[in-house]
Amino acid sequence: MPRFLSALVVLALLSVDRASAQDDAAGLPLPSSLPLLDYQSTLYPFIAERRFAELGWLRDKRWRDTGPFVLDTSYGIHPAVRMYYSPEIVDWLEGGREGRVPDGAVVVKEMATPPSARYVEYRRMLDYLHPDAPETVETKMLDFLRKTGGLNWTVMVRDSALSHGGWFFAGIGQSAEVDSFDAPFAPASGQAADGMCMRCHASSAEELIFSSLENVEGYPGEPLIFRVDESWRDMEGFPPGPFNLPPAQRPAMGQSEAALIRDVFHSDAAFAASNKTGDTSPTKINPAFAEAFPPTGGISIPVSQVQTMPSEWLDHVPSRPEGPQHFLTSDNCIGCHGGLGGPPSGTTMFLQTGPDYGDGYNISEYGEWRWSPMGLAGRDPIFFAQLESEFALLEQAGAGDLSGSLGTTCLSCHGAMGQRQLQIDAQADPDAGLDPNVFKPEYLSLHAPLTEAEEAAQKADGTFPYHEYGNLAREGISCAVCHHIAPPERAEGQPDYNALDTYLMNGTTGVFRMTEADRLIGPFEDVRQKPMQNAMGITPVQDDYIKDSELCGACHTINLPNVDADKDEPLDGYTEADQAVFNQAAANGAAFLGREYGVTFPEDLTGFQHSVEQATYLEWVNSIYSEAGTARSCQDCHMKSDFQSADGKLSVPFITTQIATIQDTTLPAVTNLLPEEEVDVPFRQGYRRHSFVGLNVFMVEMMRQFQDQTGLSRTDPMTYATNGAQLSIDTMALQAANETAGITLNLRAEAEALVADVGVTNRTGHRLPSGVGFRRAFLEVRAVNMLGETLWCSGCTNGAGVIVDGAGMPLETEFLDVVPEGADMALYQPHHRVVSDQSQVQIYEELTRNAKGAFTTSFVHRVSHPKDNRILPHGARRPGTPEFAAKFGDSEVTAAFMKATVPEGQAVQDVDFVAGEDRVQYRMSLPEGTDPADVTVTATLYSQAIPPYYLKQRFETAPDGPATRRLYYMASRLETEGTLIEDWKLATGTATARLP
Repeated sequence: MPRFLSALVVLALLSVDRASAQDDAAGLPLPSSLPLLDYQSTLYPFIAERRFAELGWLRDKRWRDTGPFVLDTSYGIHPAVRMYYSPEIVDWLEGGREGRVPDGAVVVKEMATPPSARYVEYRRMLDYLHPDAPETVETKMLDFLRKTGGLNWTVMVRDSALSHGGWFFAGIGQSAEVDSFDAPFAPASGQAADGMCMRCHASSAEELIFSSLENVEGYPGEPLIFRVDESWRDMEGFPPGPFNLPPAQRPAMGQSEAALIRDVFHSDAAFAASNKTGDTSPTKINPAFAEAFPPTGGISIPVSQVQTMPSEWLDHVPSRPEGPQHFLTSDNCIGCHGGLGGPPSGTTMFLQTGPDYGDGYNISEYGEWRWSPMGLAGRDPIFFAQLESEFALLEQAGAGDLSGSLGTTCLSCHGAMGQRQLQIDAQADPDAGLDPNVFKPEYLSLHAPLTEAEEAAQKADGTFPYHEYGNLAREGISCAVCHHIAPPERAEGQPDYNALDTYLMNGTTGVFRMTEADRLIGPFEDVRQKPMQNAMGITPVQDDYIKDSELCGACHTINLPNVDADKDEPLDGYTEADQAVFNQAAANGAAFLGREYGVTFPEDLTGFQHSVEQATYLEWVNSIYSEAGTARSCQDCHMKSDFQSADGKLSVPFITTQIATIQDTTLPAVTNLLPEEEVDVPFRQGYRRHSFVGLNVFMVEMMRQFQDQTGLSRTDPMTYATNGAQLSIDTMALQAANETAGITLNLRAEAEALVADVGVTNRTGHRLPSGVGFRRAFLEVRAVNMLGETLWCSGCTNGAGVIVDGAGMPLETEFLDVVPEGADMALYQPHHRVVSDQSQVQIYEELTRNAKGAFTTSFVHRVSHPKDNRILPHGARRPGTPEFAAKFGDSEVTAAFMKATVPEGQAVQDVDFVAGEDRVQYRMSLPEGTDPADVTVTATLYSQAIPPYYLKQRFETAPDGPATRRLYYMASRLETEGTLIEDWKLATGTATARLP
């Protein structure tokens, strides 16, 4: 029979087999038809029991490699593989890979420890030993694969209802175990549009798969062949021979190239082992903390009652099938922008410091963002306790109806993606029944139901439509936020504002404009667009706005209402004209959200007097760092292009790297790859790290130490590095030591005192401290004798960070709640020019009072400001001066907003308190008989992101709130000894001196 006729007969028989196989497999449901765990429970046994083989699905001609195998190391993208194809896949391949792959199509990738040679040769041996018993051969071969090869599978199931890419990806072990999402947290083993799989599959020419008939039994052609050396011939349990050569007959005398992870992306064993190495959450209460904040009033609860966050791997929202929505979770980005931790997979956006894969620092976009305050904003336990206090205060004032509007406003930054996507979707589909005007904090505890029982429960309590927005909101300020922000615009009818005023009146408080849903902006022009288009339907484009500090200002200039202030009187320190500016800016924001999304929630807040609660961006504008010749943008300081390790052992002055890792021409060859010019990712010299850190080590330490409660994974899934949190803290340490404050100290002796002149220089591009108003920095000035005994100290603290006097007792000013008889204000530390007593402390802070005159940390009760001596940045100008007018002109809008950047209280009269620095004199009375020449004086500036008075107000304002109780549980057990925040304070600069 002619060869081509033989092929036709074979194909005809295969077509019959495929038709019957499809009938038999019809019971396998589509992924979109069931909740995730229910679907996994159906799919995984089908795969692990190899029912696809029993159905006669076509498979590859033989086991094959996906890359070279050299010196006992696989350089393949997958292990050794043998593919099985459902009938729909084969039909599509026979059709020339044209059109859409039909729903229900399945590709099964059987995988075993590489190289494939061991299975090809073992099969030949079995065929030789059992020539007349094919079933025996098959049974023994499978037994060998399971025991020796570690048989496992990755699977692709086509379902166009899932996402833009339309595939469900899964990695399945022999146990067919489904996910639990319990600690220690690990990525889902199966989900729609898995970002780590998309990393390569998005480079496929068609339909996100590389399959080719050349690989399939019964079709012409041969699979790709890769170099395999003899290093694998060292198999235990085999006698000397082809499966067990002596070292002298193996490459490099049997030595492996390195102690490398063999299969980075498809074996859970290495990930699981790494993920279990972290410490468990602390359980021992800090005695000093408990003394400062007694566990009374119901605030203290056992760990079993602590509210926990869902696993970060439940934060999964892929691009929608009908077209991308604006906001997607970061796990869509992680595969390409999560880095590679070394050979055999490559070293990209990673600094390798040891021989093993993952030894080093993951400086990828995802890797550093994940543990930054921006990446943690949607899980921040401090923020949610603050929000609970705000709601409690509104209830106490009889204004509880404002809670929904206020919470939704706050979550426009902390839960930006969920809050904004809910608004977009509610407007697009009014019949969906979505309420965009109240984004509840409870949504952040939701996730997509994993079982039908969970789905029924969510539908019963009315939360089912909102789980997607909870998934998005938990990601805080994620990738799709910053890379979607567009410049603010003047609305019709507004005055002809200049660029700065246009922003101030239209772009603050999280009210940012956006690019189109299918367009993400970045800094580079020559980007490879096709893989992202394939994976998510999104086109990356160049836009210089991503490098503009104004983009950061969207969430770092916050204009909020003051709900207990007189609505007819300007707030303290402002004129009626100033007040009109703030109020109009709030009204403009509400009008924009109403026009754009049809929401009304901001309107409830526009009737109150507004003021600037956070002014970090404005502080930068009002500094030399926004001026030509001395300019340094937010990105210059918080997205560095160099790297220094905290221990000083590694220094990279200019990072040069690819910014994405995809299936390109540097990886082992695949069939049906996009053209080279579509996947050739260049090396970038302008790479910017996504570290985004300030000085809030307290929050990052909480998130690191209490991962069981915060839902965070111990291990990065792309690089297997486990030091992501530590890298964030190390970066803060370097920033605190080198870029925050300079301290000078000069000593002299006078008749009855040792006098220290202490200078503090602000090295930041904004005030010090900046951000939320409750942060503080304070000077500790300590005099010790030759034995190291403290003789005098201003600013010393106990183990809970509470400032104490010379006898070790908390100062009466520490909690802002001691009101002397006959006084109308609680005691506090004023700004000092001279400190002559240990009860006096120079604290750089903003203090605010509510309408009743009590000190408050509420963001919406900030009626007056008796003190704001946060150290100004260099070049700060005061509105109303010629210097200010020379830079900003005569705009009333600019002048009003810039009043939020100047000092208040006694600092205004201090001639030594100037832009960029402050000087304080300390007059220390030493014990009688002390020789001043034997005294050493040390001046240290400490930072506290959550000072004692702030914590006390949280624990007393809403003691029954779950978020507040969670904060108490974590804060009271936070281990600070040996960390950067030992004794609840962070050193940012120090100087030591003795008399000459």
